[in-house]
Amino acid sequence: NETLSFGKNYAVLNLDLINGIVGSVVNTTQGDAWIRNTARWIDAVHATASPPLTIFTRIFFSTPQKPEIGPNAPFAQVGGALGTSDDPLTEIFPAFTVEENDAVLTKIRYYAGAGNALEEILSSQGIDTVVLSGIRTSGVIISTAYRLFDLDYKVYVIANNTIESPPDTPDINNNILSGILPKLPVDVITLEQALGALNRSGP
Repeated sequence: NETLSFGKNYAVLNLDLINGIVGSVVNTTQGDAWIRNTARWIDAVHATASPPLTIFTRIFFSTPQKPEIGPNAPFAQVGGALGTSDDPLTEIFPAFTVEENDAVLTKIRYYAGAGNALEEILSSQGIDTVVLSGIRTSGVIISTAYRLFDLDYKVYVIANNTIESPPDTPDINNNILSGILPKLPVDVITLEQALGALNRSGP
């Protein structure tokens, strides 16, 4: 699509790209391709003449006791292995560059805005469109897409920049991208489409 644009007021959301989750797909064919694609996108965004608001999310807790999640909370099964901010598992995977002006937010549930100022940041910056990449498609991607869609944001998901963590069946990722998200509707696009849109977007 040679006319695709994210508009003048868009934000790039790079979700849960932390060692503890990305490590589950490293050294797999699908995982290595996803890492290359996502890193290529992040680098291209940073290289634009007027880089958009870029936000990364990390999952970590305030103390080793993890008071943000009770032992019986469902999310404890997902984030229970992650620790505090100095836990290497909670740090951004080194293939993904975080620049000085990027916002890095803590989150404590699937939704990218859980326990942080995401919604306030998007609102205060006049954002109307968001572009999502991240891991897992069935977790942070779908949860964030639904929530921001309900808040009246235009939502794009870059298909090449989403992946499931093991255990996975090949159909989960594809079913979400080709079936569930378009029904919202959320626009699921390719990396090449997203890269092309960068040149037609922004102030």
